[in-house]
Amino acid sequence: MGKIKFKVSKDGNEKTYIPLIKKMTERSLSEIKECLSDNDYVDICRLENIDGLQHMNELIDELQKKGAEIVLYEDDRVVEIEFLENILESHFDTERYLQETEVFLWQEPIYFNKS
Repeated sequence: MGKIKFKVSKDGNEKTYIPLIKKMTERSLSEIKECLSDNDYVDICRLENIDGLQHMNELIDELQKKGAEIVLYEDDRVVEIEFLENILESHFDTERYLQETEVFLWQEPIYFNKS
């Protein structure tokens, strides 16, 4: 299955993003600095890892609030941030549907009296 990953475009404010990335990832300061200076991927997550995608979405949102320009990729193809949001929304819609269906399947059947 594919991966979602993102880079932070160089804008001269990379130092302001480091504390946030450090706080929200398990990467070391040196890894983060190297990744930003080399224009490498800040975070990578498999498409089926919904918790990881949620965390990535939160990190992207926080970085954008600080003015960062994000470039999101599905494998090696550039995609819009909405792509990630749509994946998450689709997952949660499916999860809700399955929960509703499960409740329905375990309910007692209703019989109508034909008299």
